[in-house]
Amino acid sequence: MNAFKTFPNLLKPLKIGNTVFRNRMFCAPTGSADVVYDGQPSIDVVMYFERMAIGGAATVADGGVAVDPAAFREGRSPREITRISNYNFPRFASAVTRHGAVASIELLHTGSAPHPSTRGTGLTLEGPVDMMHRNGAKVVAMTEERIIEVAEGYGKAALAAKNAGFGMVAIHAAHGRALQEWMSPSMNTRADKYGGNTENRCRFAVMAVDAIHRLCGNDFPVEIRISGSEIIPEGYGVDEGCRIAEQLDGHADIINVSVGSLDGNNAESFARTHLSQFYPQGRNVEVAAEIKKHVKKSLIGIAGGLSDPYYMEEVLASGKADIVYMARQLVCDPDLPNKVRAGKPEEIRKCLRCLQCFTELVSHGDLLCAINPESNRDRESFYALPAPVRQKVLVIGGGIAGMQAALSAEKHGHEVLLCEKGGELGGMILCERDVPFKERLHEYIEQQKRRVAASSIDLRLNTAVTPEYAMNEQPDVIIAAVGSEPVTPGIPGIGSANVYQAAEVFGDPGLAKGKVAILGAGFVGAELAIYLKKHHSRDVVIIEMQGEMSDGGNRCHKRAIEDILGQEGITIRFNAKAAGITDKGVACETPDGELFVEADTVVHAVGMRPLQNEALSFHGCAPEFHMIGECRKASNILFANNTAYTAARFIGRY
Repeated sequence: MNAFKTFPNLLKPLKIGNTVFRNRMFCAPTGSADVVYDGQPSIDVVMYFERMAIGGAATVADGGVAVDPAAFREGRSPREITRISNYNFPRFASAVTRHGAVASIELLHTGSAPHPSTRGTGLTLEGPVDMMHRNGAKVVAMTEERIIEVAEGYGKAALAAKNAGFGMVAIHAAHGRALQEWMSPSMNTRADKYGGNTENRCRFAVMAVDAIHRLCGNDFPVEIRISGSEIIPEGYGVDEGCRIAEQLDGHADIINVSVGSLDGNNAESFARTHLSQFYPQGRNVEVAAEIKKHVKKSLIGIAGGLSDPYYMEEVLASGKADIVYMARQLVCDPDLPNKVRAGKPEEIRKCLRCLQCFTELVSHGDLLCAINPESNRDRESFYALPAPVRQKVLVIGGGIAGMQAALSAEKHGHEVLLCEKGGELGGMILCERDVPFKERLHEYIEQQKRRVAASSIDLRLNTAVTPEYAMNEQPDVIIAAVGSEPVTPGIPGIGSANVYQAAEVFGDPGLAKGKVAILGAGFVGAELAIYLKKHHSRDVVIIEMQGEMSDGGNRCHKRAIEDILGQEGITIRFNAKAAGITDKGVACETPDGELFVEADTVVHAVGMRPLQNEALSFHGCAPEFHMIGECRKASNILFANNTAYTAARFIGRY
């Protein structure tokens, strides 16, 4: 493939002022919870972002650096760049720049919306007007003196970033953060020159951009991210987004278009801002395309779930945007730009949009990826371990965990035998291969299959491994990846002809006749309900014995599911325990008494049982033994790949 003919727009360099961007594939600010005492990025964070620069992105952007001078004076801001002692910021810029990318940093004033970087600091919450925040906190109206001070704070923070070696800055003015509050007519009801019409509501943002150019020079690129539509019912739509962009046109060099207002407590807004797997790729592109019609001087960028280089090329070629931004996709595969340039798009590992990375970041502080087990483990990759002693490794089970374990072991020089009892690699999740919103997952599985086929792995399909078989192979290491099985609840009538497991119905949705009741509001049950309702027009109700839907270890994906459940009008009967099943439906016990849910088909999705005993039967069959994935704990793809990668990485190194 001639990449420059196939992807001419993606690979076309861009020049702003004296800054050259090597292509049109920009890294959207992703942020990191791993910061040291005074808010600097840790060395692990520096290495994490350096990895993106190595992968070929035009820019690499850290996120969420504070700009408020008042907070700096009082020593209450945990993350800012103006201190002379912030040596890790220059290290970040140097590490990114030396690989040919432009180092960028996102500047942020949180306003009335508490942000992770400012929680617990005692900062006064300030907004356009006096109000109570949705979380009950008091918000005071900013005075003009404070508006001017904060606008200058953007300039001073940008100058500090420039002096630290950053090649550009990005202003966060979207998603309910401070500057968007001022742009929003529903939140900014001031009667002075900072409120009222669109020009007045954008005045604060324009002042911030102009302050940066005044202090850093007009050749220093400034990007501003806006919400082209707030999505929420009380918010503005794309028409107002266009008027906002018109005010910023010619001030900011780049207008990066996103959508949403996260503090609207609206599931659709959240799922559109961090585009979930239930929406088609490029769902937000048309917002940027409309805004671009109203902008004459600034470049337009678009973000939101982009991963397919052919689609991104079409977006640029059609003039809908000038730049494409990726965040989660570069977490998933930081080498995407290099693979595009090398003419190897089929090797790109495409983001599932499962939101696991976001959940891990906000819950545990690590930006981990469900299908890239090396993500955020760059210290391991940068500093090579001693060469391992070559081992013979037997991997039992060819699902997601088994494939990754085999590939990682083979990569590190081991002799690998991969046995799968079925006739195809992929495991139980193959039953979902025809589910439209699981498209990326199954592209990933097919990609893993191709990698196995191209490797030196000895693959044996239709091979049920017994302890005797394992010992006859005389492996040095056994990795058990035998998975899990669905739990069958002990409910009277569970064995009736109209009752199925979720996997059966995913594989053959024609089994679900008439009205469908699904037992279990975990991800499996909820996603099956969406699949049947949205794509097969079934009348579906979910029965859940708990008081809320399980988050499955991924609370962000839970919000994405809630968004679509609401849009599709799918009912969940909470606090309802199934007590019996008939051909007419499900009898339930609830705190308010008995409830009968009419259903022609009943599907149970109440959980998985790890095949621990089956795995442990191989414990004594080799000197070294590991259990990975679902046979260790019923969990998710992140857990499967993490345990697989880790077990294989350290074989022969002890």
